[in-house]
Amino acid sequence: MEPTVRESDIEAVFGQLREISRRSSARSRSIEKTLTFVEDSLLRFIATTDAARATDIAAAFSLNRSTVSRQINTLITLGLVHYQDHHERQEHEAKDAAAKDAAATTESSLEATPTPNSVLSGRGRVLALTESGEVQLATSTRVHQSVVKDRLSGWSDVEIATFAAALTRYNDAD
Repeated sequence: MEPTVRESDIEAVFGQLREISRRSSARSRSIEKTLTFVEDSLLRFIATTDAARATDIAAAFSLNRSTVSRQINTLITLGLVHYQDHHERQEHEAKDAAAKDAAATTESSLEATPTPNSVLSGRGRVLALTESGEVQLATSTRVHQSVVKDRLSGWSDVEIATFAAALTRYNDAD
């Protein structure tokens, strides 16, 4: 039976997404200090998730905790990630609280209140990027964003907005 136009279009979308992923992986290998797709993904998650723990990563990526543990150990060995100690986490939370207070322009205590995911709650060790990890992630992001910017250079603002909205809708389906 011949596939429908919709089925063919869905296969074309899948093929294009696979090609984007393949090219991104190849581009990552061209960076001086290469980040694999997995390393980049984990660093980005840790950087953008408050009080990220290995169990949070396992849940978000639907991975076994032992798999995540091995990946985290690799990132630690590469000097890209470390576990925050109690004092460092308190300082981080105090800075977050101060920033929120300043943004809200209200007067309140600069003392941090621990979040439920905090290391202070005893629910696992919180991960953080090292300075090297931050540099590596920023470099990776710059390289990939530069390619996207170049590829979209001939597109109109409306086309880019439509494409961004379609990708957002696609990714929000989960």
